[in-house]
This record gives sequence, C-alpha cells and structure tokens, in this order.
Amino acid sequence: MKNLLKTIAFILFILSGNVLYAQPVISPAINHPLADENGNVWYWMQFVKDKNVAQDMGEDEILKVQVQQRINSQLWKITASGDDYYKIENKSGRKINFSGSHFTTSSANSVELGIDLSTNTDFPGWEIQRKGSALKMNQVAGTAVGTPLGEWNAGDKNNSVVFMQESDWTPESPITGSTQAPDSKLSLWYDKPATDWMKQALPIGNGQFGAMIFGGVRKEEVQFNDKTLWSGNTTTYGAYQNFGSLFIEDKSLLSGDNYRRELDLENGLAKVTFESEDVKYTREYFSSYPDKAVIIHYTANQNGKINANLSLVSAHQKPVTYTATGASFSGDLSLVSYYAKLAIKNDGGSVNVSDQGISVEGANSLTIVLRGNTNFSPTGLNYIYNKAELAPNVNEIVAQALLQPYATIKERHIADYKSLFDRVKFNIDGTANTLPTDNLINAYNSGGYANLFLEELYFHYGRYLMISSARGINLPSNLQGIWNHVNNPPWSSDIHSNINVQMNYWPAESTNLSELHSTFLNYIYNEATGHNQWKQNARDAGQTKGWTLYTENNIFGFHGSFRHNYVIANAWYCTHLWQHYRYTSDTDYLRNTAFPVMKSCCDFWMERLKQAPDGTWVCPNEFSPEHGPASEDGTAHSQQLVWDLFNNTLQAIEALGTDVVNAAFLSDLQEKFAHLDQGLAIEDKAGQINGQLREWKYSHNDVSGADPVHRHLSHLMGLYPGNQIAPIIDVTIFNAAVKSLRDRGDQSTGWSMGWKINLWARALDGDHARSILNRALKLSTTTAVDFNGGGIYQNLFDSHAPFQIDGNFGACAGIAEMLLQSHLDVLQILPALPSKWKAGNVQGLRAVGNFETGIKWAENGTTVITIKSYSGNDCTVKYKDIQNVFIKDDNNNRINKEVLSNDLIKFATESGRTYTLSFDPDDTGIKKIEAKLSITSENQLITITAPAGDMLRKIEVVDLQGKVMLSRANLKQSSMALKVATPGAVVIVKILTDRAQIIEKVVVK
Repeated sequence: MKNLLKTIAFILFILSGNVLYAQPVISPAINHPLADENGNVWYWMQFVKDKNVAQDMGEDEILKVQVQQRINSQLWKITASGDDYYKIENKSGRKINFSGSHFTTSSANSVELGIDLSTNTDFPGWEIQRKGSALKMNQVAGTAVGTPLGEWNAGDKNNSVVFMQESDWTPESPITGSTQAPDSKLSLWYDKPATDWMKQALPIGNGQFGAMIFGGVRKEEVQFNDKTLWSGNTTTYGAYQNFGSLFIEDKSLLSGDNYRRELDLENGLAKVTFESEDVKYTREYFSSYPDKAVIIHYTANQNGKINANLSLVSAHQKPVTYTATGASFSGDLSLVSYYAKLAIKNDGGSVNVSDQGISVEGANSLTIVLRGNTNFSPTGLNYIYNKAELAPNVNEIVAQALLQPYATIKERHIADYKSLFDRVKFNIDGTANTLPTDNLINAYNSGGYANLFLEELYFHYGRYLMISSARGINLPSNLQGIWNHVNNPPWSSDIHSNINVQMNYWPAESTNLSELHSTFLNYIYNEATGHNQWKQNARDAGQTKGWTLYTENNIFGFHGSFRHNYVIANAWYCTHLWQHYRYTSDTDYLRNTAFPVMKSCCDFWMERLKQAPDGTWVCPNEFSPEHGPASEDGTAHSQQLVWDLFNNTLQAIEALGTDVVNAAFLSDLQEKFAHLDQGLAIEDKAGQINGQLREWKYSHNDVSGADPVHRHLSHLMGLYPGNQIAPIIDVTIFNAAVKSLRDRGDQSTGWSMGWKINLWARALDGDHARSILNRALKLSTTTAVDFNGGGIYQNLFDSHAPFQIDGNFGACAGIAEMLLQSHLDVLQILPALPSKWKAGNVQGLRAVGNFETGIKWAENGTTVITIKSYSGNDCTVKYKDIQNVFIKDDNNNRINKEVLSNDLIKFATESGRTYTLSFDPDDTGIKKIEAKLSITSENQLITITAPAGDMLRKIEVVDLQGKVMLSRANLKQSSMALKVATPGAVVIVKILTDRAQIIEKVVVK
C-alpha cells in the first residue's frame, strides 16, 4: 500500500508540472525512481549539482561521481525490498552497500535504501537514504569528478539526484575537425560547446533580460534571467532568482564538424557554427534592447534541415503550457509575480505539439523569441504594478518582435548596440585574435603574459558586460550582473554596497557609457526620496534627518543583517551622483536629481557626526569593510567618504547658487567640513607597518583580528575612487597610501584585484597595475567560495571565486585609468602606461569636464592627442613636455595655449569642437618650420625675429617669480625689440607665433 501511495504521489507530482529534468544540456524527461519488477529499466543516478553521475569503482570500493558515460558501472536498476525501501544494482552486477562512512558497491552485500523527494527547492530532485540512518546520500567533499559519496543532512544541495532512463539520454554529438578565428577581432571563441554554466557558457543581455548560451550541437540550453525576479519583499530579504531554461534538441545531428562557438563583442551577438553530413548550420543569439527580448535564429545552407524539439522549464517547477506557436509559464514569489513567453516562427517544415514540448521538423529556418518579466515597479508604492497586466505586456513584446523579419530585428539590435560599444576603441599594436579563448588564457599564463590581446579583449568585454546588464529598468546590476542559474546564489546575488555595486559602475563615465550610469543613479534617487525604508534606516541609526542603507540590499528597499553600524554607504553612493555631473556638466541633472539626494545625505551626517577629543568631527561607531574592529569612531574609510560628500556638496552649491540651501545649512556644512577628520593619518607605531596610512583613528594597523593582506582596501578611498590623495596634493600622504597598497599584497579575490589595478594606476605605476592585471587574468577552476581564488573562467567571467561580475568592471575601469585620468580636473595623458604596451591607441575615453579623448602612442610615448569638448570648458592637459605641443581645431585653426609648466598646459575650447594636439606639427596640419626663431639681447633691448614665413603674435616678458614685466599682444610682424631696463637680470620670454610657441630664458645685456 505504501508503495502504491508513493506511486500515486509521484504521478500527481508529475501531473502538477513539477517535472525534474535530467541535466542542463538536454531536454527534460520524466525521471521514474520506482522499482521495475522485470528489471528492464536502467537509470543514471545524476546529481543535480554539477551533473555528474554515480559510478561503481569496483568491488568494495567507495562509490564516486564521474562524468556521464554509457557504461555498465553507471547504469542502475531499482528493485523493491519491502515497504518504501529499495535495492539498487548496476549492470555490472554490484549493489550499493555501505561501509564506514561511505557508500560502496558489492556483489554479495547491499543496504536497503529509501527514495524521497528533496526539500531543496533550488536543486530539486530525489534524496537517497540508508535504512536506519537519519542522513542522506551526499557528495561529501564537493561536487567535482571523483567526489566520494557519503552521508549528510537532509535538504543539502549536494544530495539531490535525478534518475535518467538509459533510453532518454542523447549524448552530445562528437566534435571533429578544426575551425578558424571569427571575422570580428573582438570575439570570445571556442572549438567545443560549454558544459559548465559558470565557467564556460556565454552571456547575452539587453540590460535587464539576459541569457547564458551553452552552444550544444544536439542539445542546446538557453538559461535566462530577468533583473527583477527576486524572492523576498519589503520585510524579507530573499535572493535573486533563476527564471528558467529553454532546451532545444535535434537528435538527427550525428556530428559537429569544424565547430565554433563565439561571442562577438563588436556586434553583441553569440553564434554557433558547425557542419554535419555536409550541411553547414548557423545559430545566432542576442538579447535585443529595442525589441526587449532574446532572439534565437537557426539556419542551414540547405533547405529542410532544421529540426528542433523545444521545451521550456521553470526554475520554480511551474507547469508549462505549449501551443503550436509557443509556450509559457507563470508563477508568484513573495511579492512579485512572473511570466515567461516563448514564440516561434518557422520557414517551411511542420510543427507538432505535445505536453512535453514543441517539435519543428524539416524547416528551412527557425526564429525563436523569448521574454520573461515580472510586475516589479521601481517607483510603485509597493514595488509592484497590477499583475493582471504582466502577461499581456510580455505577450505584446513577443508578438511585436515576431512580426518583424529576422534580418530587421538583428539589424536594429546591432545598430543600437554599436551606438554604445563603438564609442571606444582600444588597440595595442601587434595584437591578433588567433587562439580559441580558453587556449588564449592558457597561453597567456604559461607564456609570461606576452600575448597582449587578452588584456585588450578583457577591457572590451567589461564594456560589453556593462551594456548587457545596466540598461532598461532603474535597478543597478547586481553581484552577477543579470546572470544567475540557481535560486540561492552566493550572497543572494544582491546589491552589495560596501564596494561591489559601486565597482559595477566604475567604467560608466570614463569608458563613455554615461547613460548606463542612470540605472544606478535613478535607483538611488528613487530609494532615497520616493520610498520610506532608507529614511527609516536613518531613524533606526538614531538620526532624525536624511537617509542611509546597509551593506546587503534587495530590490525592494530592504536589507540583510550584516553590520548595521556600517551606514557610510550613503556617502559612497553620493560620489556616483556627483561624478556623473563632473563628467557631463549637466546642471539640470545636478539640480533635480543629484543635489536633493546629496543634501539629504549631508543632513544625516551633519546630525550624526560627533566631536572627538582632538576637536575634529568623526563618524561614530563605523566599520572598515571587512575586517578589524567591529565598531570604532573615525575609521579612515568613513572619514574620507564624508569628506568627499561635504566637499562635493559645497561644489554643487557653488555650481547651482547659494539659493539652493538656507544660510544655516551652508554655515553648518562649512563648519563641519573645516574641522572634519579627513581620515589621512600616518601610522607611527614602531615596527613593520610604520609609514602606512592608518585604517583606524584609534586602533593601530596591527589590531587584533585585522588581516595585513585583506582583500578590502577601505582606507584608500581617497586614492581611488576618490580624489583626496595625489602626489600634487600631499606627497607624504600619497607615499603612505602607496605603502599601504604595497603591503596589502597583490593576489586576492577577483574584484579586489580589479580595485588594485585602479589604485596602482592612481599611484602612477603602470607596470605594477599591469602585474595585478596579469594575476586577474589567471585561469580559475573553482566555483566554491575562495578568498584567494581570484582570476577568470574560460568565458572571462571574473572569479571571486565564485563568479562575481564586479571584478570584470573593476579591471575595465582600471585599464581606462592607466590610459587617462581626470579626477583632479586635469587630463593626465597616459599616466600609468605599462612598459609592455609600447605602441597603440585609444579613442573615445571620457574625462571630467565633458571631454572626449583620443590618444595615440609609440615607443611608450604620446604622438597625437585628440580632445572633443562637449561643454566649452577650459581644458587643462598634463603630459611630459606638453609645453611643446602644437594645437589645432577641427577647422584647422591654430589654437593658443597657456603654458602652466613644462608638463602642464591650458587652452580654451568651444562646445562641439575637436582639438588635435601633437608634438609634430605635421600631425596637426601645421607646416613644420626648419628655421629657428632668433632672440638677442643688447643695450637693454631684447630683439625677437621670426623665421621666414612666420609672424609674431604675442610676446610676454616675466621675471623668475612669474611677475609680468612687459606684454605685447595682437601683433602681426616678423620682428620686435623690447626695452628691459634691468641690466644683468634673468627673464623669461614667452613668444607665440603663427607656427610655434617658445619659452626662453634670457640674460638682459
């Protein structure tokens, strides 16, 4: 009777739509874990986590997990052994037994086993339990191939198995032949399909809705996500969720010859090409921003060759409805409701439908449109809108996309994508894309980091990922951007605010993706002004004004439990608001969006600051992420951030006019700022750490519990991303910061190394910055949490480990920082160029002041600089011997410059004009003059004579203190004599001609 009840329960489970599927790269099948009285049904026992199967390793040997194969030691039958218990035997004739603490196999002995549904909803499947034990069969030492099977507590993610019938398994087609590099140089490409989501699958996205492409020949998986699919609500934390997977299978394909899987960064396309039986197949995948959906297109070079069995799987085991034109599923989480819709359009062939999927046979081509969404609303009162509108909205998106010819949708997508991606070009001379990307990574790491193309590609990949994860709805990209394949991701794949979400947006302004910053900036504005939780956080922290947030944040304004005394994240968020203004000069944005939030944040901190015994204002009870004292007044991290907040707000008031605040607020802000502890003390305790920048005001840097090589560098905010620490500001503080950075070490998590690339760039040490980049490009093989396992996976995803996307963005921003810095209102050209990047060019990087730049260099030196002015601000440029540069505008007019020092110049600009700066007049269109200008001094007269073909325009004589003694402007003559009535004096003569700009020291005779 109990067996009958179990059978009925299982059937009801299947009928409810909660079908457990076998592996992520084949179509799902019903998996019967029931005894077969005739012994004719054989199964693989596949563990849901990492998809390896149980294998008999020999008589009395421990049972282990191995890669799936069609061999007797992996195929098992299940026979009843009393009520609710079974014996499991493989085709080799050995049964599952138990010895010591592990499961074994034996020809003579066996144990009775119970089989019950797992309670783990993230890894649904079955759990196997030894009779008499309270524990379940488990991959006890991880999930890698060769892991032994022991026992662990019920519900563990490493317990879940599915039973896949031998008849249901279709192995991947063999990959044969060879392939060539794709046409687009900026491509990731591989000669085999992906089998691992985190390490190998390729991401596509339109900023909100994205997918991961495996590229299987016979069996493809397209796993998909929407940024808004979260469990939890305004009072429960929850986690970012997997949406589901689309499986596409064609069992007729016997091989994958000359296979190539690629991600074309230049066009925003994933692509798979291969040949089978003399037919060439092409599959394209992209997530369209204009059409708001994932688009998949299958073609072949012969008609009638497209066959596909399509099945849709909900990550929350919801039933799927199939029709002749598509499929859909829906469900509800704690707060949001969700809906996914798939539609197909076949050219030729036939379509059949069953309750297991859609079958397309003999088509010439097949277009698939997929979209999943929720009823989340970032400005809705309760963060949602009427769920009755959700399905019609999604259906309309899919229907409108399907109405368009595939070529039109693709063309529109590429044009939209390239409008962002093509803004920046970065090329290191001599690079080429000749190796599959996994081989490129191996060659780079084994060949002394000589193949510079990986460094070039990694920069462009960061921009691709940002375009793909930071558009659309006003929500920031999370710890994994928008890509996630489980329902309990590490750290909930949340909005982590003590470095991570901020790092996600570091490339936004500098790499010319400014409008993508708005998904973060508008989120800040909405939460700080439109919703109540961040204001309540401020009240909970003891303040009556303003707003704040904690480290862990979901999309509903709520928070996790980590370190609620860490409330300085509000000031850090405000630096992003201000940075966007500095880069764009958009006064309307500053007035209406940034400033109200910044002022409210100042209200919070002006009320919260306390006066220290030394008379300075300090942040109370703060934490320096993520080590050292749990609570201390005046951490360097918090003080530097409040300094930035107050300084930026005062500059904003100056830009907008003092009428934007009342006199009392301005006076209080100025007083607090004037007496604020800046967080810039130098460690003076005797010992090894002497000379570092102090991390805590009272505790020394060797404080108990602190880690001298900790991944966070929280006391270096003023070096990067701030602008408080620089050699031209205070060389002593700068040197202390650099010592702290050096002592912290190089190897760390992926995101930490991304930060260190930026820090070493700001330290003006390009070779050290590149050495960190070398480490960041190390191949990572672990997907478990590892605080020293930083690197990249084969798909170039950053490895914390595990995957965490902030490291991709940190490295991208760091490379830009090596080429151009403008945080001090000066365009510093190639401030940290690595010696190995001997020649190259970069076009399109943006600078503070609303400038767009281009730089060409050779033999590690600049040859040509282009600067486009978008706001007409004065432009100050720093580079070695820049005083000798020639400048013209885009009308070929010679532009005057003010020489501030040998390495610093300033010139006026007009909005919309582009300026070319070169040390070679030929590069600017200015004719080179071989003859030299003549300067002589006699009888207290300084005579200046221009060479033939040139004319004097301006002459200025100054003393050694810089005081102007004589000045003549608006000249148009070839020679001039000036009387200087100080015989024996040494003066500096500054001369501007039509063709040159000269500064000379002259002794008056």
